[in-house]
Amino acid sequence: MKFKIKGKQLKDLKKPLLCIIVGTIAGSLNYEFFMHYNIAIYGWNFGLIFAPLVAGYVETIAAEEFIGEDTGAVSAFILFISTTIYSFILTNPSLGFNFITFGTIIIILQAAFPTLINYLLIVFGLRLATRIWRGIKKIVKSISDKIKRFKYKYILKEPYEPETETIIEYDEAKCSQMINSKNFIFLTGTNEFYKHIINLGHFAATVIIEKDKHLVHSDPLRAELNTLNSLKIGKDECLVKLTNNIKAAGGNGVIDLDIQYSLIGLGGDSYQVTAMGMGVYLK
Repeated sequence: MKFKIKGKQLKDLKKPLLCIIVGTIAGSLNYEFFMHYNIAIYGWNFGLIFAPLVAGYVETIAAEEFIGEDTGAVSAFILFISTTIYSFILTNPSLGFNFITFGTIIIILQAAFPTLINYLLIVFGLRLATRIWRGIKKIVKSISDKIKRFKYKYILKEPYEPETETIIEYDEAKCSQMINSKNFIFLTGTNEFYKHIINLGHFAATVIIEKDKHLVHSDPLRAELNTLNSLKIGKDECLVKLTNNIKAAGGNGVIDLDIQYSLIGLGGDSYQVTAMGMGVYLK
């Protein structure tokens, strides 16, 4: 059987090979650092773990930056094999295979297969824990609700009204009136149709809105409405902040106004609303 690598295929391999080489060099330097300063415990050097991890991490970052995909952290395997042979066989052949080597293999596998291992150990584990926690909360809430019903019916002799989730309301007319009362000019474009414009520089204002995670699972439709109204309120707060900042600098308007919405935090647990533009004084 004859195998041929075409020019285009060889060219496509250059970047992945470069990423592997970069990761291997980074891991080797890390291993040399630990060996040079003898960072060890009971004669076992920490470079055996950290060198392959650094190699795999650097390679993964480089691959995502230049290729846009994971190369499998091949350099981690290279560092693991080379450091293991050097440390456990060449320098100390009597040590052989032990639990330290086995533990190193487990850690290197995590570095070499980040997508699979992280999904199984972290994502799946967190989802399972979250579902268990939700189930526990649902059971506790059900028991609490039954106790309250019993209390109101047999002890207080009053009708029981279960608590309802808060609905965030947005009064568009009131908010529009508030924005218009600022005596401020908002322009989303850059057409300078005013004869005299004094540029005051770039201004920005930000508002952080936290998600109501409980409502998302108990009442998705109401959660969607609350989120929409929260973003509208956050938008108005941003405009007011932006207006006050520009007015404090002596301006009376903003051009090239841009409002951006983004998810921030761990797992996107908050919204960030940002209003930005060029502060100006329009005559």
